[in-house]
Amino acid sequence: MLIRRNKQELISINHETSLPLASTVKIILVIEFARQVSIGKIDENERVPKEELLKFYLEKTDGGAHEEWMKEFTKEDYSLKEIAIGMAAYSSNANTDFLLNYLGIEEVNQLLESLNLHHHSRIYPLVSSLYISNYVKFNEKITTKKELLYRMKNMPIEEYIQYSLLIHNHMANEGKKEYMEKLNLHFDLQKIWSDLLPSGSAKDYASLMEMINDGNVFEEKMQSCIEEILGYSIFKNEKNREWIVRGGMKGGSTLFVYTYASYITDKDGNQTEIIFLSNNLNVLTLRKLQTNFNQFVLKVLTNGEYRKKISSE
Repeated sequence: MLIRRNKQELISINHETSLPLASTVKIILVIEFARQVSIGKIDENERVPKEELLKFYLEKTDGGAHEEWMKEFTKEDYSLKEIAIGMAAYSSNANTDFLLNYLGIEEVNQLLESLNLHHHSRIYPLVSSLYISNYVKFNEKITTKKELLYRMKNMPIEEYIQYSLLIHNHMANEGKKEYMEKLNLHFDLQKIWSDLLPSGSAKDYASLMEMINDGNVFEEKMQSCIEEILGYSIFKNEKNREWIVRGGMKGGSTLFVYTYASYITDKDGNQTEIIFLSNNLNVLTLRKLQTNFNQFVLKVLTNGEYRKKISSE
């Protein structure tokens, strides 16, 4: 965890430890999207047919995020900006893998270097990686659960990423393959998948949030695009505009992970960045975090006594 208030650290716990980011990694894609919009490489108003997104959609694997977005944005085609909002504010994994494909996986990973995120691992497609155990089982004729778990646990990350890219290519260009017929969501396989998700440190994401919060690091058009997309879920509630001048956030979770990153500048000019990354959670702890974390964030932002208390503990 890392919490900064007006450039001063209130809390810093294991801030250089890299942990799986879950959907919080989508912040990187938002920044690359905004960069490509700002240099005219892509047009945020370009329309994309619904079917292009559904190529990357895997039912019952994103907590209903994609369906929720489609309910709010009921159309046969979408602008690239609407797709980016679906990725960031609704956390659609299908939109994420579509954008990763559209923006270019190499370009997204080069951004990590240019932003000096030293503890960040390589970003690769999220949806296709769910199929890796299926692909390996099918191709290598593995017949027992024990053998499959052993193979997956001992797979080098480079090989794992190569499989995710290969499967991503199948999904993008070749449609449904035989190994995709029935997804194996066995608990132990989900744990391996969760542990191997792109990872980063609280320090990385605090520096990223601070860059956006400062408002003058990125070129104006790029900054405005980042703020519109990351701020969408905050400013959907109009009341937040009464006390927040600049703000954005992204969270993520799996059965084992809970992550969160935000930046807020309030009406009095106070600038706050809050990063929280956790792994190896049990069901009860995960539920507690999901239930209480927003309240914690609100207290950090609005209660001076509470900030004193947590910074002195």
